[in-house]
Amino acid sequence: MSSFTVRTAKSEDRLFLVTLMAALQDAERELSPNRTPGSEMGDAHLAYLEETVEQQNGQIYVAESQEGIIGFVVCFVEKLDEGDLHIVEQEREYGYISDLYVVPTMRKHGAGAELMRAAERHFFDLHLKTVKVGLLCSNESAAKFYQRSGYQPYEVLYEKHLNEV
Repeated sequence: MSSFTVRTAKSEDRLFLVTLMAALQDAERELSPNRTPGSEMGDAHLAYLEETVEQQNGQIYVAESQEGIIGFVVCFVEKLDEGDLHIVEQEREYGYISDLYVVPTMRKHGAGAELMRAAERHFFDLHLKTVKVGLLCSNESAAKFYQRSGYQPYEVLYEKHLNEV
């Protein structure tokens, strides 16, 4: 098992985080061709997430080994609209894990699980009751990882491409 630590991301981590964000996007692009190539969106998407983290009481955590940063997680608080009453009040505000990535060579060494725990601790400290995470339906390895981490399927979103009506 490899040795690594999980810590809050620093401004000097940004360049490497952009690289990892692009790698995550390219991995998802292999599963779903509607994804923009990582090289075209990594920097701008990370900037968007950094702003969201700032505005929505979130954090970006990195896993770091002797070789450098090997993974990251982005998490922030989401809140249902005031008029959206279909969920009980104590769960209308929840933690959301928007992005999680570990470099392929370091997977199955516990970094992903530790990154998830860091996000969960953040939400627990905020007294939230629920954490949600999304993934592409075709990402079976991510689904298995999240289920091993105690997450269960909650909602399924279907899509249809309209070629002709």
